[in-house]
Amino acid sequence: MSSSLIGGMFTRSDQLKMAALDLRLERQHVLNGNIANSETPGYRAIGFDFEEQLQALAGGDEEVVPMKAADPRHFRSDLVEADGTLQAEVYVRPTESVGQDGNTVDVDKEMADMAQNQILYKATVELINKKLATLKYAIANGGQV
Repeated sequence: MSSSLIGGMFTRSDQLKMAALDLRLERQHVLNGNIANSETPGYRAIGFDFEEQLQALAGGDEEVVPMKAADPRHFRSDLVEADGTLQAEVYVRPTESVGQDGNTVDVDKEMADMAQNQILYKATVELINKKLATLKYAIANGGQV
């Protein structure tokens, strides 16, 4: 199947959903690492954000044709890499409470963030599954949706 045919099946919105899945998985790893180090003296909790970048990209025109770069330094943006992938912000999370051992992990906050991330991940998977079911239906019915 040609890449132009596949590119026509998935909209920009679909591609953003797929990118969000990858980033939510990365966030899950960061949250797991924070929780695993909750009793490590001096450990500073790590943050992993990408929602602002995702929302900014989602607000664009659905019919925009992505440009190709001959060099990765072309078309630089604060929101995406030159190849069009989202750029997450990874940082040491500022905190108001530091334990006596210098650890900044708030396990309750990490667990709440993890639960929210899992819910959003599952919701995104469901949206992608619906798109795939529609494509499967169209294929089974000779392209009639």
